[in-house]
This record gives sequence, C-alpha cells and structure tokens, in this order.
Amino acid sequence: MLVKEMIKEGEIRLMRAHCMDAKIDAEQLYYHMTGTDRVGLFLRANQEADEETQEKYFELIRRREQRIPLQHITGTQEFMGLEFEVNPDVLIPRQDTEILVEEAAKIIHGSNPRVRSRASWKVLDLCCGSGAIGVSLARICDNVKITCADYSQPALDTAQRNAEKNRVKIRFRQGDLFGAVGRRKYDMIVSNPPYIRTQMIPILQDEVKVHEPMMALDGGEDGLVFYRRIIEEAKNHLRKNGVLIFEIGHDQAEEVTELIQATGAFTKVHVVKDLPGHDRVVYAETLY
Repeated sequence: MLVKEMIKEGEIRLMRAHCMDAKIDAEQLYYHMTGTDRVGLFLRANQEADEETQEKYFELIRRREQRIPLQHITGTQEFMGLEFEVNPDVLIPRQDTEILVEEAAKIIHGSNPRVRSRASWKVLDLCCGSGAIGVSLARICDNVKITCADYSQPALDTAQRNAEKNRVKIRFRQGDLFGAVGRRKYDMIVSNPPYIRTQMIPILQDEVKVHEPMMALDGGEDGLVFYRRIIEEAKNHLRKNGVLIFEIGHDQAEEVTELIQATGAFTKVHVVKDLPGHDRVVYAETLY
C-alpha cells in the first residue's frame, strides 16, 4: 500500500465514523506520526508504507473513529500562533477565543480609545483552563503581569506546563472563581467561562460532550450562571478604571450586557463581533 493510499483509506474510515474534516484529520494524524508536514507527505506519497507504519497509522485512525478529538490524540493545539498542550482536563482552545485575546491585547497596548491606557497591567485570567488566554497575553504584551486561576488543579497543572513551554512567567491560583485570589485587585479580568446551556449539551458533538471536561462547558440552565457570579464579584477585584472582558456565546450579548449594567459599577458595555459576524466579546470599564 502506498502512503497516499493508506491516508485515503484513513479518510474513508473517518468519513464512515461521521468525523468532520475527515481528509484533514487523516493527513494530520500522518504528520503527527511521522513528524513531517504537507511537503513531506507530497514527497513520500508514492512510496510504499511498510506494515509497521500501517499498523501505527491505523491505530491512530481507530482512536479518531471513536470520536476522540484529534487534539487529544496529538496532544497539542495551535492558538494565537503558539503551541499548547491539551488533554481531557482542559477545554481545547478555539479560534473564536482568539478574538478575546486580540481585544484584550488592544486594551493593554493602549490602542483602544474607549479604554484608559496605563503603563502596566495586572491581569487575571479567570477560568483559565489550558492557560491559552493568559499565556498568549503574556507573550504578545510586555507590560503585563498575569495570574491564571481555575477551580481544577489538573487544568492549572496543564496551564503551568504551557507557560513553561511558551517561556512566560505567570502566577497560578487554585480555587472557586475569586476564591482563588482572596482580596487581590487587578487592572483587567479576562474570562472565557462555561456558557453552554445545560439542555444543549446532549446535542453537542461527541468529541465535545464525551471527551472535554463538563465543568468547562456547562453554564447552567440559561448559560449565564458563571457570568452572574463573576460580574457580581468583579467590582470588588478591579482597580479604578479596571476592565472586565468576556468571551460570550453568539446569542448572549444582550443578557450579559444587562447583567453588567445592573451592577451600576461599569461604563457602557461594548460588544465585539467575530469574523463570521457573531457577537463574541463584551467589555466594560469600572466607574470607580
């Protein structure tokens, strides 16, 4: 069997297992197994794949057929041009969340005219998971001190390894939301909390509902449980003119905006759309 025939067979098997992006996944598993890339595949496509190679490759395909996420098989996910370790203890970073990082970075860099600039920023990444947000901000902003906090110690362990892998210094705190940081105050609180409605979880793809941590997905009956808690307590953990910035579900901008406004502690709430035009980020400054 030629290499290209082996990969085609992998693609067919993944299609039969109803895996999305079967062709891409079949190729990515080959890259992972061989340490090569698209150019390497092109050069090897017409070479014979020996029995050992086929056995190793189709074992990876079998795992993906079970709807184990590709990222859990390879152990990595790219985010903001950086490589992150991922595993079943953390949510796999999504491209949508890059919008949150980009907007937070604009504020930190002083390029958002709606927010007061400052020389340095003390930032709390709340519900940090893999650390993708905090680590990315630490890499692209040189005027920040980042603290990552999460309820899950295994998630924090993963985030710490990702900080070391990407050569950034970050503080890590374990606890239930602000219980992780005591009375400390910050210039910015950035968070991508669980926001999927409980009743929607059963219809998610198997890759998500079976293999990703439920505590990172379930936002309660209306998807707003964590927003309520964070917004209510955030004013006690933000310095004057501090910024609260969230990722939100595409249909949650109005509700999250109302929750922030109801505190009476924040300025006008701003909503940012993602590339497809869906509401994706909200942010506001404290009034005092």
